[in-house]
Amino acid sequence: MRVIEGENELRLTCSRSASGGIALLRCETQDDIVRLPDEIDGVPVTEVGAYVLSERAPDLTGRDAFAVRITCGGTEPKHNAAAIRTVTLPKDAKSVGSYAFYNCRNLERIELTDSVSEFGGGALMNCMSLREVILHAESFAPTCLPRLLGEYAGELDVRFDEHARLLFPEYVEELEDLSPAHIFQRRIHGAGYSYRQCFDGGVLNFRQYDAALSELLERHDFSVAARVAVRRLAVPFTLSDGARAEYLTVLCAHGGNLAQSCAKAGETAALTFLLSLGVLSAADVDAACTSARAAEKTAALSVLLSAAGKTASKGRTKSFEL
Repeated sequence: MRVIEGENELRLTCSRSASGGIALLRCETQDDIVRLPDEIDGVPVTEVGAYVLSERAPDLTGRDAFAVRITCGGTEPKHNAAAIRTVTLPKDAKSVGSYAFYNCRNLERIELTDSVSEFGGGALMNCMSLREVILHAESFAPTCLPRLLGEYAGELDVRFDEHARLLFPEYVEELEDLSPAHIFQRRIHGAGYSYRQCFDGGVLNFRQYDAALSELLERHDFSVAARVAVRRLAVPFTLSDGARAEYLTVLCAHGGNLAQSCAKAGETAALTFLLSLGVLSAADVDAACTSARAAEKTAALSVLLSAAGKTASKGRTKSFEL
């Protein structure tokens, strides 16, 4: 078995792909942060196979495979899909196979590049903890993001490097049995489905994405709308003046609840940005201070108290007694 020094403890089963690169057929690990190798012996990893990190091992019968051990000085791992929290895919990977992360129940983040053009069906099945996707790509480039989002109905925070940060809300899809003949009607609940339709040929249409805000407001999903708004305003790639005004209106009306959530979580950077927008009232800041105190988030409380002090000083009339 080939042994290579690396950042993880991984036992890999590989084969040569038709394109001449390396196909990663199976990765066994019990690490929580997993970085799949970009290359093996100078040959790029171009395929990430079906069931590669899943709880269930793939059937490799008849495959001309070889084993590789990646080690950082630890013991050989026994696979534990439930231990995995973040995965970074090889930078030259072109495809991700079906059920690649099946039953990785604690997977929270996936990092990949725009080289991935195929994202297999069921790849994210039962990945109920997934919350973030980091995509190293230009915001106007075609990517596998539509396919990835199609495999996951939950809320996802998506980052295009430093170019854009977007929230894709969740949705629920149901099949309703309408008759004894088992005729089914498809029903979709939640605005997240509309957000997943904002693509043209794999390229995100930011104008359509911003227009989808109206459906969130019609559904009274105000907390989600506030989270969408703060991300677009923080990284305003191709944000029109009209869309900016609509997002600011949302935060003026509903930013107080978001501030309380950020204060409770100790998210000082998010609080600082919200305060910089001038969308929080004095009552909003006071309520957020209460949340920070209750959660014992002293750094967040300090940020809020500073803002409250500035607000109070602006409205205070100076007086002197002789």
